[in-house]
Amino acid sequence: MLTGLTPMLICADVQASIKFYTDVIGFTVDGRMDDVGKTGWASLGIGDVHIMLASPTYFPDMPKVNDRYYQAQYYFYTDKLDELRRHIAGKGAETTEIIEQFYGMREFEMVDPDGHILIFGQSIEK
Repeated sequence: MLTGLTPMLICADVQASIKFYTDVIGFTVDGRMDDVGKTGWASLGIGDVHIMLASPTYFPDMPKVNDRYYQAQYYFYTDKLDELRRHIAGKGAETTEIIEQFYGMREFEMVDPDGHILIFGQSIEK
């Protein structure tokens, strides 16, 4: 049946988002087409986690809501939450504090340059 999921994030400036995801979070570029759409397209990965970044004009007539492209929250699992947060904060990006959630996860959140909400979580070990 289903074997994977790779979200495609619509970005006003794909090139700036590539820089954010590689420099701040640590993704690597698996593939890119800088000449499609207004600002390009890219496929990024880190371990078994993959995302795609696409210019709004990569798709015809991409709609906006309240002057933004459709948004979603993206949840990334990690086994080194504290280290990841220190790394991201060390790059100058703003994050929330780490919070222990009632459902057994420790998490922090941040917003990427296009308003996509990124949540990073690690299971609370009993």
